[in-house]
Amino acid sequence: MKQFRYILVITAFFLGFSKTASADSIPKQGRMALQIAPLSLLDFYNGSCYKLGTEVRLSKSLYLSLDAGSYFPNFNSLKNVKGGNLDFRIKYRLPSSNSLISMGYFYKKQSFEYHDAYEEQPDVPITVYTRKNIHCFNINYEYRVAQLFRKGYIDVFAGLGLRFRNVKSSFETHHDFDKLVEGGDSQTLYFVLIPGETTWLNLNFGLRFGFYLF
Repeated sequence: MKQFRYILVITAFFLGFSKTASADSIPKQGRMALQIAPLSLLDFYNGSCYKLGTEVRLSKSLYLSLDAGSYFPNFNSLKNVKGGNLDFRIKYRLPSSNSLISMGYFYKKQSFEYHDAYEEQPDVPITVYTRKNIHCFNINYEYRVAQLFRKGYIDVFAGLGLRFRNVKSSFETHHDFDKLVEGGDSQTLYFVLIPGETTWLNLNFGLRFGFYLF
């Protein structure tokens, strides 16, 4: 619930921006919106996540946007999932267009358990405890399908960036993963569980539904 307290505080902060951003160049409608990211509910890689966000239009072409979310405790093979994430973006809308370029920062703090067994003792269950801190910086192209149901919109986006990953796990070595009975052949699970500090290329894509408050 901490993430949603952050959303309320920052929404109030953004609301102050939107009240002062009253120049004639900004449309009277569409200065502030609430938004959700429905695909985060189907994230089989990191665990299902519910998110709520807000967006404020600061000028004719400039927007600020923030999402925050938390994870369902049990989803797929991950159990007792805890933590949350924040996603901040500054957007520039191209002239006379529904296209936007955004620069974003994403932070995730997460812990969970994975239950399996080793091949040499398949009847002895083990629990792999994992903690993650993730920082991502992305550049995205976004396209806005505007004026749905009068006050709604859809943003479709895709982009690239860098992911800085710091993962601590009860695995002692990377070779422990190969000995797992159920998960040892899963490349997806490998990247979820393996500990270490690494930097990866980050592929970012998805969509958001928004609703203008005013």
